[in-house]
Amino acid sequence: MAYIDQRTGRNQRAAVIAVVATLQGAAILALINGLAVHWRDQAPRERTEAEQIKLDPIPIPPPPKKPIEQNTRIDNPKPQMPPISDASPYDPPPIPAQPEAVPTPTYDPPPPQPPVAQPRAPKPRNAPGGWATPNDYPARDLREGNQGVTQFTLEVGADGRVQSCRVTMSSGFPGLDKATCDNVSRRARFEPATDGGGNRITGTYSNRIRWEIPQG
Repeated sequence: MAYIDQRTGRNQRAAVIAVVATLQGAAILALINGLAVHWRDQAPRERTEAEQIKLDPIPIPPPPKKPIEQNTRIDNPKPQMPPISDASPYDPPPIPAQPEAVPTPTYDPPPPQPPVAQPRAPKPRNAPGGWATPNDYPARDLREGNQGVTQFTLEVGADGRVQSCRVTMSSGFPGLDKATCDNVSRRARFEPATDGGGNRITGTYSNRIRWEIPQG
């Protein structure tokens, strides 16, 4: 399909109008000059050929050019619409699934533990003052006037009896030290030592005896 350039048609009409207007102006001018009456006293003198008024020819516009047919066809491309999606842009995002509530584990309190007994050392069952008396004074040390303090440690069995005696600090006299361990081991009685569970165990006991010669 060919399209006519509208701009060329407009130029052609303008040129035709200009020519028509020029021709009409010339005709009117000629008519006025021909019908005009000039009153003069004397007849006008004929002008020589040199004095003739020369009129410039009116330029005639060139004929309009034939519009060039254009074989070019411009098809307006049909706008492509984006594909319609089922999802609306205003749809809210899906709510994530809430995790299942995990039950809080319950713990039963442990059963009460029995009170823990405190370890205990051997405890004398009879008075330590009666373990050695003045009557137990060795005769030789009595004659020689030997006196002093003997410190000892006893090992007491689980049955409460003395199993051994050891002098930890001597009085300076072997007779007095030996008399100390002999009499204490024979006479001392104990409640045995116990551990944290209340069980009887072997324990130790320490004390001392002062040897003095009676006066008078």
